[in-house]
Amino acid sequence: MLILLAWQLFRQQYHQGDARLIRWSQTSLMFFILTLSLTSSSIQAYLANNLQQMLGSDLVISQHQALTGAQLDKLQQHAQELSVSQLVNVTLTHDHHWQAVQLKAVDDHYPVQGTVQVAFEADGQGESLSRGPKPGEIWVDSRLFTSLQLSLGQSLDMGHGKLRLTGLVQHEPDRLLEGHSVAMRALVHLDDLSLIQADNGHYRYLLTGDDRELNTLKQWAAAELVTAQLYDKYSGHPLATFWQRVENFVGLASVLLFLMAAIAIDQAGRRQLLSQQRFAAVCLTMGSNKPLVFALSFGQWLLTVIAGLIPATALAWGAGHLILQQMQTQFTDLSTTWIWTDIVSSYALLLTLLAIFQIPNWLVMAKVTPAQLVRQMETPNHLLPRYGFTLISVAAVAFVYSDNGLLTAMTLSAMATTLILMMGLTWVVLTLGHMVTSRATGMIAFGFYMMKQRLFSKSVQILGVGMCATLLLFTLSLMKDIGQTMEGYTREHDGNLMITQANEHQVQDIRQWSAQNGSDIRQLKPFWYAQLSHVNGQPLAKFATGPSESMVSLQKPVRLHFSTNQANNNRTVSGQRWLDRDADWQQVSVEQEVMTDMGLKLGDQLQFEVAGQSLNFVIKASHKYVPGEGSITFWFNVPQSTTHQLQAAPLYMGSLELADIAWGQLAELWQRHPSLRLISVRELTQRFDDTLSMVIKLVSGFSLMIIFLALLVISASVKGYEADERKKNALLISFGQSRLACGKLSLFEWLLTSLIASVGAILGTHLTAQLIYQSQFGIHYKPDWLWMIATILVSALVVCSAGMMASRSSLKSSVGTLLRNAG
Repeated sequence: MLILLAWQLFRQQYHQGDARLIRWSQTSLMFFILTLSLTSSSIQAYLANNLQQMLGSDLVISQHQALTGAQLDKLQQHAQELSVSQLVNVTLTHDHHWQAVQLKAVDDHYPVQGTVQVAFEADGQGESLSRGPKPGEIWVDSRLFTSLQLSLGQSLDMGHGKLRLTGLVQHEPDRLLEGHSVAMRALVHLDDLSLIQADNGHYRYLLTGDDRELNTLKQWAAAELVTAQLYDKYSGHPLATFWQRVENFVGLASVLLFLMAAIAIDQAGRRQLLSQQRFAAVCLTMGSNKPLVFALSFGQWLLTVIAGLIPATALAWGAGHLILQQMQTQFTDLSTTWIWTDIVSSYALLLTLLAIFQIPNWLVMAKVTPAQLVRQMETPNHLLPRYGFTLISVAAVAFVYSDNGLLTAMTLSAMATTLILMMGLTWVVLTLGHMVTSRATGMIAFGFYMMKQRLFSKSVQILGVGMCATLLLFTLSLMKDIGQTMEGYTREHDGNLMITQANEHQVQDIRQWSAQNGSDIRQLKPFWYAQLSHVNGQPLAKFATGPSESMVSLQKPVRLHFSTNQANNNRTVSGQRWLDRDADWQQVSVEQEVMTDMGLKLGDQLQFEVAGQSLNFVIKASHKYVPGEGSITFWFNVPQSTTHQLQAAPLYMGSLELADIAWGQLAELWQRHPSLRLISVRELTQRFDDTLSMVIKLVSGFSLMIIFLALLVISASVKGYEADERKKNALLISFGQSRLACGKLSLFEWLLTSLIASVGAILGTHLTAQLIYQSQFGIHYKPDWLWMIATILVSALVVCSAGMMASRSSLKSSVGTLLRNAG
């Protein structure tokens, strides 16, 4: 009986415009989340399979410092084969060309599994070899070969010697361990690494053995090598965490989609709720009880969700397939893979969130009485339950997908600020407009009066449209301006060439070279590479288990800066920073964002591995980057007295302003010091622009969803108040006004709505951009106001057109309709 009644109610409302808008809104959300889940599942399945095939060994131990002799003996005792390789970042030169390269130095036992594919002629076929390059040889990949305009057989200057180019490497069996790196690559023998005199590198130990031997080694490494990363054919792929963070980022962006859909569902559900109340009241008069009425409402809602879930799943499968096809250029074996646990968990998440949307309606249904059949039913207008549960749902989405507390807080704060700003702007404009025109006559005065009377409905329309415009403006204009702003700021304070790593000997050479070439050193700051191993006595991996931006960086060595005076581009946020040159060395100041992201607090203990020594620090302060003398800043600052605890010489980071003539002389500097790391500001900007280009492509697709939901919000808000609009237009006609006058009044309302929404979007975008620029970059946002004003006009035109199209039916009202409704 219950199922039949729920089905009857569902069928009765299925073809109504309000029900259609609700289904479309729900289907849009389900399509987005399911596409995200299906794509992520397929990628993770591919990575798991790829790990089995391309690890290049049974076990890999990877860390940023060399193992001791005793530790190497331990590996050799329990492994059948062992190969040691070292990776360093260098710059190779040829004539006046230079190129940053990831150089891998391998021993005589490389590779332990699989083969290296090498071509010994420029256009030749690759050969499978069970060895790496011999001493005195270098192999490069085809991109590096083309970039430096090399030829096989020639000699390349490498620091204090020469290497002969003998082959083009096409495949390395352990290439998987480079993850998503697109760096150009070269291979040399481990004996030749001394020519480069690299100060630091990445050490990799490839091992083979049976399960018993490997388990022994893994248990030993987990206890003894706390900073090492272990990979075997049953552990996680190096890219798995990266893709999890991508999914979290996109999922966090869906907060706005849920907010938009909630507004559309709320507006479209107003009239549908009246119909459900009447149906429930009839059921009560026929002898049904309140639990049955609630079950009836729940059943009807569940059928509506299922009706949207079926097409959403089909569309998500198709969209996921298209996305994976685009990614097959990078991952050739990638294919659509159904992982039912992920799909089911996505269904559960969606049902939970949509049910939260529905709770206010169920609360109304629980209060339905038969007496409501004989008096006019009115939709309750309780704002707290209607939008309180919406905010709960949005917060749930943020919680599920958040892996960065600061980023999430900034996103939600910016969204809340924009909402409050638009609501305030709506109230101010309509109130002032009504006050100014209260004694005037004409359609504009009447328009302000009517909009003031329907302040809530207009606020919802403006919020819906304004949030869409905010996202579009923020993504498009921010991406447009950020590159130019950062380039100008960096050039002003940092010059045109950054020194990302140099030792003391290289710094001396840079000083002499700069003086000879008319260049100026802007800044030099000392640091050590330090690996964070423990937090409060716990290994880092156990202290922070969730994926986050900071965690990914802290799994690698970070720069530990020592100084007495605080840099001008830093400001202490909490705690107390040392002021004395001889202050206790066991204290550290941590970047505020890292503190927030990692859940650190003042008084926590951090253990770092620095140059083979373990150093323990207590967090005494947190600092934040602010505009000052250059953009170079450090996550971890320690006192000058720490130098007395370490015998290791520091490295330096800095910047230069190169004269035009000096650019052509950089090759000679790199020929003497291949491990010297320099990068031009122009190249940094280009990398940033490339990243922005990728983000814009992602956002463009996401914006289509936003635009679609914006149209749904406009349609839902018009449908929700269509009866009131019909009455208004019929009254105007009865007073002698024409339909054209009614159309002009509607156009005025939509024009004012779109302008308020657009201005609110611009102000919200400006505030959000200032927040992010100040927090992330410490610089002021400089928008292109002309471009923004043009965007306002386009937005107003689009919104007016969509609003007028949605309002067509309300303009068809007549005096006869008004009399019939009154009767």
